Amino acid sequence: MVMKLCNHAGCKTLVPFNQAFCEKHQPKPMTDDYDRYAHRKAVGGRYFKFYRSKVWRKLSYSYRLAHPLCERCQAKGLYVQADVVDHIVPIRVDWSRRLDESNLQSLCNSCHWQKTKHEDPGASPSSYGG
Repeated sequence: MVMKLCNHAGCKTLVPFNQAFCEKHQPKPMTDDYDRYAHRKAVGGRYFKFYRSKVWRKLSYSYRLAHPLCERCQAKGLYVQADVVDHIVPIRVDWSRRLDESNLQSLCNSCHWQKTKHEDPGASPSSYGG
């Protein structure tokens, strides 16, 4: 039988080729009642519904057509294609500005990740310049 190393980082145990992990590192099975989509929907609530709405998809698509480059990269003199339309003031902070085009910006995935990482979810709308 062909053997390989366990997929767990640093584990040197040999397992059959058709298995991913040794007995020690077997992942815990997910319960049948856990549904990722339902969990995200329950946790996200109205934000989850908004980002899946036809209104948002049309607005973000038209905004990205009008602004095809990442606005943060463009300010640095770089020309990078935008992947995401982002709310400058997050909708969790100011729900009323969710469809306001002056609150949108086109970002590449890298800039969007950095912005999201550094946002303070408990910040007040005044801290976003709004």
